[in-house]
Amino acid sequence: MSNVKINKVATSIVAPVLFSRDGCLEKVVSITAEASANGAKLIVFPETYVPGYPWWIWMGINNNKKLELFKKQFANALEVKSPEMEYVQQAAKKNGIIIALGFVERDAGTLYNSQVLISEEGHILIHRRKLMPTGEERTIWGMGDATSLKVVDTSIGKTGMLICYEHSMPLSRYSLYGLGEEIHIAMWPGANYKSQPRDRKKIIDVAMRNMTFEGQVYTVYSSSCVGSEELKFYLELDPSNQGILEEGGGISGIVDPISNYIAGPIEDKEQIVYAEINLDNIVNVKHMIDSVGHYARPDVFQLNVFSRKYQPLKFVDYSKDVMEKDMSVATGTDIEITPPMAKE
Repeated sequence: MSNVKINKVATSIVAPVLFSRDGCLEKVVSITAEASANGAKLIVFPETYVPGYPWWIWMGINNNKKLELFKKQFANALEVKSPEMEYVQQAAKKNGIIIALGFVERDAGTLYNSQVLISEEGHILIHRRKLMPTGEERTIWGMGDATSLKVVDTSIGKTGMLICYEHSMPLSRYSLYGLGEEIHIAMWPGANYKSQPRDRKKIIDVAMRNMTFEGQVYTVYSSSCVGSEELKFYLELDPSNQGILEEGGGISGIVDPISNYIAGPIEDKEQIVYAEINLDNIVNVKHMIDSVGHYARPDVFQLNVFSRKYQPLKFVDYSKDVMEKDMSVATGTDIEITPPMAKE
């Protein structure tokens, strides 16, 4: 655990400047400075805040229009190694605050729903991608892998992150508990798109309170809201969105290890909320329930996490020894093979 047990943290509801990487980053830097000036050691931003969550993928618009919007998102996506990301890192260092940022990541020809955790020294501690994009998200974003399921030591405690409906994946949650998570950061896109018969705010609230109870952690979560300019864009894009998408709609908060809100939930408009977290309160809960310790039954249940990065391209040296080893493993027998390139 961190030597400093009590720290002030912050989370936000904030509307993106849709399809504007630079506009969103300016707001990130401004909000970061405000949170730091108010004594916060952590500030959390929503899912894909840069350059805004693509609500258009769920709408009944034609494929040509979706391709046009995809290209706009592609052009305004954020690369991890870029001057734009360095700008955020510099803001963290200048203000002495940890930044948790959700963004659409561009890596070569593919986009991802990604997160970074940046230390108060400006270093990227976690860079991860959503393991499984949800529904229509799979038409525009690639998948992440288990290499980014991490918990890192920070100045405020051991911290991990997940995105949106990753919180519906029990094994993702459990992997972070098993890594010793004390502070959980969660990012959501907002709660006011009403195309489906569900109360998104209630879903977020329940998921976040469950996270704290199940893992005995603090949860700091952020979601975006829809601003007036974004709403205008979507109504012009598809007038049938009237009444389905509305201005506002965000929900954010900070929840303690026994599922009580210590800040928020705040809703519907741009704002920042603050709370002090005390890591000693985790111990108060762990004595009763430790889901990866004394309240676990590894003799009955075990979780295997395949923390391997898969690449679409791999160059293999087909020497005789390599081929013999591969075939022996595959068949369970010793086979004599002469590689084609070795033949005269």
